[in-house]
Amino acid sequence: MSKNFKGYMGDQIGKLGTAVGRRWMGLMVYAAYQGKVKNPRTESQQLVRARMALLGRMSGALQVALNVGLRQSVKGKNKTVGNRFVELNYSNVLGDQAGALTIAYEAMLLSVGPLTGLKFGEAKFSTPGAVSVKVVDSGIDTQEADASDKVYLVGYCPERGRAVVSSKATRSDSELTLSVPTGWAGQTIHVWGFAVGAKGIASDSVYIGSGELS
Repeated sequence: MSKNFKGYMGDQIGKLGTAVGRRWMGLMVYAAYQGKVKNPRTESQQLVRARMALLGRMSGALQVALNVGLRQSVKGKNKTVGNRFVELNYSNVLGDQAGALTIAYEAMLLSVGPLTGLKFGEAKFSTPGAVSVKVVDSGIDTQEADASDKVYLVGYCPERGRAVVSSKATRSDSELTLSVPTGWAGQTIHVWGFAVGAKGIASDSVYIGSGELS
């Protein structure tokens, strides 16, 4: 039985005759009711589920970064930034066994957009609690780029299942710093960078590299 909200002909949540109602992206949507739900467990289906689960956990850790880097790309499309992340990176989960998957971190995208990106130097992990990256080419000479564009560094630690995002950097900075928890010392962190303009338009993210934190 469905639960009614807002009175007669209001939102219907749950089973309503032969349909099921739910909210999605602020809208009411309805789907046919499935009385008998099949749960096939073939090897190929288990592999798909394992890939989706892996990307789901990673997108959860990267939520803050994705909200900035993918927000514009899902505008008006009735999908979440998490959905977009999975869509962009499904092919970057490698392996043919559900229990032995690997991630092609260097190919992963955390942001997409037409804004000119930056070229970064090698990430340095020698300072405790920080990752430093020099900017090789800020892209500031291109028409759509601006010195005030925000630049973000994103660090993801697979062992912790957590991510950190830098703040207050702009395209005019020659060196960027990403603060990381000192408790992550000795663990590997993967680093990406991207820019976002005044109207929220992002650049494609760039994989900068990985290293063991001091």
